[in-house]
Amino acid sequence: MKNNAYFDEMYRIGHEWSLAHRAHEELKEQIIREKGWDSDELKAWYAEEERMQFPFSGGANKAYRAWYYTQGEEVIMDDFCWDRERHDFIDALRKAGIQSFVITNQSTGLMEDIHGYIAEGCEMEGPCTIVKKENRWGEETEESIMGIRFTL
Repeated sequence: MKNNAYFDEMYRIGHEWSLAHRAHEELKEQIIREKGWDSDELKAWYAEEERMQFPFSGGANKAYRAWYYTQGEEVIMDDFCWDRERHDFIDALRKAGIQSFVITNQSTGLMEDIHGYIAEGCEMEGPCTIVKKENRWGEETEESIMGIRFTL
């Protein structure tokens, strides 16, 4: 398993939030069983639930997943970033010390991503081909995938 202090800390914080949220959900079930659906305790639970937001944005989560599922040294982004996610995606990669990434997403929104990454200060290095290993049904194969490399 590769290590990255920034992403390791994101994992720790996210894991702690998940445990707390799971306990909070269990409390809801207990309140419903013991006090009922119309109880003041359940209303208070819902108010607390609204304040209990996941600690990371969608863009930061996408950066973490891209890093986590990358097999080699360079981060491979095979997803699309929405406008509202792009800044946080690039910011998280920079905070993690990532120097470059390859976008392999082929959605119709790819042009928006390219321009958005450039607007965030990334430099488009150009087209590239990466090799991705797949393990399906116990058989490992390699696939060449077209992408565009960006430096941060």
